[in-house]
Amino acid sequence: MEALRAFKTIKKDSPYDRLDPRTRFFLSTVLAFLAIYSSRLDTQLIVLTCVLILSFMAKRVRVILRGLYGSLFLLVLIFTLNFVFTPNLQGAIYALVMTLRFTTLITSFALFFNSTSPEEIGIALEGVGVPRDFSLLINMSFRFVPTLANDIQIVSDALRSRGLELEKGRLYNRIKNYVYLLVPLIIFEVRRSMMIAEALEARGYGLDVKPTRLVSLKFTWKDYLAIGLALLGTFLLYSFGFL
Repeated sequence: MEALRAFKTIKKDSPYDRLDPRTRFFLSTVLAFLAIYSSRLDTQLIVLTCVLILSFMAKRVRVILRGLYGSLFLLVLIFTLNFVFTPNLQGAIYALVMTLRFTTLITSFALFFNSTSPEEIGIALEGVGVPRDFSLLINMSFRFVPTLANDIQIVSDALRSRGLELEKGRLYNRIKNYVYLLVPLIIFEVRRSMMIAEALEARGYGLDVKPTRLVSLKFTWKDYLAIGLALLGTFLLYSFGFL
């Protein structure tokens, strides 16, 4: 639950939020690329430090840390599975690199989705020339995680109000309690899909006439500065042999 909450959009007045959504996506993609490309421990630590600095600029350190706490079981599992086959110092370093890589992927994109609404993602995609129908498909895919997190929170609160504690008791009881969560959640999502279909029809999807946008995105000097710093950091990592 805590891991999913990190992907829920919450707008804040911060320097990071004032950047263009395309710039925020570019920064998260660059950080994710560096984490995937490099297999060095020091590079992973540098990239993760950059993510934490961005989280501090976005005033979302607590949200990101809560998301990591929710992913703690998965992180321990990744470290254990990578260490158990090579139980020595080299194996421990490799397992730590894989764990940090996954941590960076979670935090960088959690930061993007936490600061960028689905509407901004759709406008940004159409702004870079993606057709409206394909933009809708991508937008719905990105929207799935925060929307699902919100729906799970609503159903969980409803079950708690009826006296069902989802996160208390033994592991078997917790798993059993979460089964009660699935039935209303499935019904909730089926009803939501019907509402989305009606909304798309009302907004003219599938027609040949191209609609106009009420809001348009524009790059400012802050966006160019952020993109320039990201490219410069990547170049310095490559020049000093970290990549």
